[in-house]
Amino acid sequence: MYNKTLGLKQIRMSNILDSIKSFGYDKNRNGIFGLKSAVVWGHSKESNSIFPLLYISKPKSVRQEDYELLLDKIDIEIRR
Repeated sequence: MYNKTLGLKQIRMSNILDSIKSFGYDKNRNGIFGLKSAVVWGHSKESNSIFPLLYISKPKSVRQEDYELLLDKIDIEIRR
């Protein structure tokens, strides 16, 4: 495919979402792998593996109690 305006050939890059079977959200209260952040996990279609997609860390300006409340109230939607 060729873009006449830019004069560049467009290459379709694979979308990471195409390789993910399902998603999981963990508030990570147990501090898995030494992480303090909440984690959004991806479950691979190709292999039987799980990998972190997104870390949600507490900003220094937010109290721990408020961060815990935010984690309890957060709702994550991933659109394909």
